[in-house]
Amino acid sequence: RDIMAEVTLSPMMGLYLSFTNNKAFDEGSKYPDENYAREIMQLFTIGLVKLNEDGSPVTNNGEEVSTYSNENIMHFSRVLTGFSRQSWRGNKEYDSSNTNLMDPMAMRKSWHDSHPKPDLDGGYL
Repeated sequence: RDIMAEVTLSPMMGLYLSFTNNKAFDEGSKYPDENYAREIMQLFTIGLVKLNEDGSPVTNNGEEVSTYSNENIMHFSRVLTGFSRQSWRGNKEYDSSNTNLMDPMAMRKSWHDSHPKPDLDGGYL
């Protein structure tokens, strides 16, 4: 959890994974960027295929069972809305871009999707 929080709040990772300034549909009139939601599930947490207790893939009629769908990614991307870099601060070496890539990103409440978001098991986050 600590690593996920650090990665999620990192302004460098937000820039790299394109979720900085990601706004809710209600605020930005477009769907949130899904890149980071996909990366979290695919690389950092559950992977692409459901696994049995022994680590072998779960199968259904001989086919491996996916852990998530595109619809899940869309819902999870809504969780990751509202993050923005903090204001530039003067107590660091000068950077011509005037961007703060040191301090953790902050949540802008008006940009965050406040609607319920389904989880992977039929409940809600």
